[in-house]
Amino acid sequence: MKDKLKDKEEKFAVSTEYRENLKQTIQVLQEQVAITEQFEDDKDVDAMKGKLGDLVRKHEELDEQSHRLSKLLLDI
Repeated sequence: MKDKLKDKEEKFAVSTEYRENLKQTIQVLQEQVAITEQFEDDKDVDAMKGKLGDLVRKHEELDEQSHRLSKLLLDI
């Protein structure tokens, strides 16, 4: 019985972390869209490139976490 409860708690924790990861990924992607729209207006391109680079790195980190978490969910 304790094992079942532990398994449920683990699944809940991983699925909660996975959902939060996806929410963060969506936010990063929305920021990337907003910045790339500014490229069309030809505003401070160097500053936008810096922000976009930071967001791309953040997106890559979130993507790695997402893969790890989804694999955990599938393995549980």
